[in-house]
Amino acid sequence: MNTLHTADMYNYGTLLALLDRHQNFALSTHINPDGDAIGSELSLYLFLTQLGKSVRIFNTDAVPVNYRFLPSWDSIEDIHSVGTYRPEVLVVLDASTLERIGKALAATLLPTHTLVNIDHHATAEAFGDINLIKPSASSTSEIVYTLIKHHQTPISKACAICLYTGLMFDTGCFRYSNATAETHRIAAELIEIGDFAPDEVYRHVYEHIPVSKIRLLSEILRTLQVTDDGKIASVYATQTMFLKTGTTSEAVEGVVNQIQAIAGVEVALCVCEQLDGSTKVSLRSQGQVDVSELASEFEGGGHSRAAGCRVVMPYLSAITALVHTAQRYINQPSTRCGDSLKD
Repeated sequence: MNTLHTADMYNYGTLLALLDRHQNFALSTHINPDGDAIGSELSLYLFLTQLGKSVRIFNTDAVPVNYRFLPSWDSIEDIHSVGTYRPEVLVVLDASTLERIGKALAATLLPTHTLVNIDHHATAEAFGDINLIKPSASSTSEIVYTLIKHHQTPISKACAICLYTGLMFDTGCFRYSNATAETHRIAAELIEIGDFAPDEVYRHVYEHIPVSKIRLLSEILRTLQVTDDGKIASVYATQTMFLKTGTTSEAVEGVVNQIQAIAGVEVALCVCEQLDGSTKVSLRSQGQVDVSELASEFEGGGHSRAAGCRVVMPYLSAITALVHTAQRYINQPSTRCGDSLKD
């Protein structure tokens, strides 16, 4: 693999030369895509199509309803559309590992020439032939923004709102420590280019909550457990809850952040029972525990203060294992974490 390491890791020119050289591209991102995942792949899609390239997007999971205001969201296809299609270049965004786009999709969507990995997670694996990994970036959308700027192609209005959505989401609406002065400068530029109202973007992403999700939240909060020392809090969501409230696992998004807000809690976790019997886990930390390391013990990853994983065990067993592991991290001496990002 031709991995871009250390000194030339941020050499956008190498990747831009590749993009200019080829014509057919496929894009993908991680399972259960969030604002940065959707925002970064749609913005790259719009940029490449602006250059006259042939581009398709394939995701394992559907675009969440609250991101369907974004331009070209309906261009995203599922794994069943891949068939015999083979792009020259496959670009994977915001995924940490290739398997994070979904094992079936990773085995099906195969490039004929080059696999590109664009990510900002500190735990990201260099699985591509070309890896553009920048942990200091607020989001993968910020990396895509910089890539486009290096190409000196004007950012379109449609591209601007996609990039802004990714920045907004992964910085927790610019309240996390990863929202640097540069991130704010980029956001201001995108608002000017896109000519959109930031409060409207916020409302689309966070305030279009169906009553069914509130009913699900009520069910989930009843499962709250806090360890005796008050430092670990956990909740869970089950398929029975989804049936009762008319929701899906998509409605669990954001619940872990509310658990994290409990006074004294250092590690918050929300586990979600999947249809196949596996368990999806979201983890948050106030800073003492690096939850990306914790998640890596369960083949997951993310950021030091926000991470996730999917484990092949029942949800109650998953909680027991995760709480036990989190307690070990709390009890051992460690340095405080520096970032505060989304998984």
